[in-house]
Amino acid sequence: MNERQRDLFLWVWSRRRQPGRAAIGLRGLAIGALGGVVFAFLLSPGAPSDIPAYNAWGQMFGAIGNTLKAMVLAVPAFGFIGWLGADRVFAAQERMYQDMLAAGARVPEQKPLMQLADRGPALAVAIAFAVIAGLIIALIVAVSLGAL
Repeated sequence: MNERQRDLFLWVWSRRRQPGRAAIGLRGLAIGALGGVVFAFLLSPGAPSDIPAYNAWGQMFGAIGNTLKAMVLAVPAFGFIGWLGADRVFAAQERMYQDMLAAGARVPEQKPLMQLADRGPALAVAIAFAVIAGLIIALIVAVSLGAL
């Protein structure tokens, strides 16, 4: 890490750490719990097969019951994973921040100017995400049109 990158990290982390470890952990927990809700809806099997198709109320309540069962398992698990990940990242970043301060580095007054080399990794991730999303959308369209 060169001095410019160090200064950029110090400036950014000095602002991001302000809410505190607990608030960051709760933010991770909330994001994980939301992921658990999405996961439960995606894996929800619908109504049980022993309920006749003409029984609309049974179908509806059966589907809701199965979805709630999936949520009872998925939401706490994903929430815990989200909290654990956020807490671990916070601890690692804070340790690096404190080590730099102990080594004599100071937080700059203004945000350092970013160069293309600083944005390169984020651009690579964005391009990879766009390519993967495009391929998934193309696959969904091909399946829906019967091409596969």
